[in-house]
Amino acid sequence: MSFQHENTTPQPTPGHSCDYSQVVDDALVILTDNSTDTKERECKAECKVKHKEEKRWKAEEEQLEVEQRQREEEEAWRKKAVEEEAAQQKVAVEEVEREWQRVLEE
Repeated sequence: MSFQHENTTPQPTPGHSCDYSQVVDDALVILTDNSTDTKERECKAECKVKHKEEKRWKAEEEQLEVEQRQREEEEAWRKKAVEEEAAQQKVAVEEVEREWQRVLEE
């Protein structure tokens, strides 16, 4: 009897045949789709960050405008107060001058 070497490597069953070359192509297609999705997600994330930054800048700009208006209003109030004080002093000076005129006329 001759000794035959038995093959220990698993052999595919005759009913099971698969073209593995197609798997690599499908994987590439999936990777391409994933990379496209990733780029879209990155773009959306960047857009979201830019939008938040624009909103922050706009809010900051609005706050600066509010502060500027407040400073202008405060300055207007100070100017008005100074003008009123000057008018009161002018009236007081005029009264003193009239009083002196009466005293001098007597």
